Amino acid sequence: MSYVDGFVIAVPTARKQQFIDHAAKADSVFLELGATRILECWGDDVPDGKLTDFRRAVQAKDDETVVLSWIEWPDKSQRDAAMGRMEELAKSDDRISPSANPMPFDGKRLIFGGFAPVVTLPPGNTAAIRPYLFFRGRCEEAIEYYERVLGAEVITMMRYRDNPDAPGPDQVPAALADKIMHASLRIHGTSIMMSDGMRSGPLDFACMSLALLVPTEADADRVFNALAAEGTVEMPIGKTFFSPRFGAVTDKFGVSWMVVTEPPPQS
Repeated sequence: MSYVDGFVIAVPTARKQQFIDHAAKADSVFLELGATRILECWGDDVPDGKLTDFRRAVQAKDDETVVLSWIEWPDKSQRDAAMGRMEELAKSDDRISPSANPMPFDGKRLIFGGFAPVVTLPPGNTAAIRPYLFFRGRCEEAIEYYERVLGAEVITMMRYRDNPDAPGPDQVPAALADKIMHASLRIHGTSIMMSDGMRSGPLDFACMSLALLVPTEADADRVFNALAAEGTVEMPIGKTFFSPRFGAVTDKFGVSWMVVTEPPPQS
């Protein structure tokens, strides 16, 4: 079951963009550590209460806005492991270093807590589309590569020999026993699926591309350069009319990636 960290903060209203920039950098670390979803919500309709309210809870001043934030994790153990790494990462990662990325609010008035969901209602009539890539015998190599280069997290991985309903050798050659029948990776908060498939030969992903959205320009440069190190640059990364940072690169397996930083929301 999922686990949620919740935060209530009073942020100087004039520092809204500074807060957004700070959160975009810091939140990317939580995603890399396994968070599945993060929301930073700027107060819009926060009424005064008769006994208590959000503003009084964080002693918000007249020139401050209440921000509600939460981080969703797959489970509490993953959340605890991530939090255990934060103090050490703060010494070397500028995204969460207090000196390199200082908080634009009074941290002493921040309210924080961890919550275990007790009622979870399924979404309505929704559907999800996930990319599914077939690597023709190189899937395990690809998984290790994306773990190293993109910080991917393996969610599930099953080999053909692990299939409890494995078909006979006339349908699945014995040579595939140790190959990957199915795997799911989480990359920057989004899942993709992959397999070795039932074919061999050269890889061909020429008719598709994966768009990788990252929160900051620094993240875009870091990811793009990591993929380009063993790949081929299709469009150098730089500023475009639609994004502060965009570039296209084909990785060592022939998978095309469009690395893009979304423009900041309008104030």
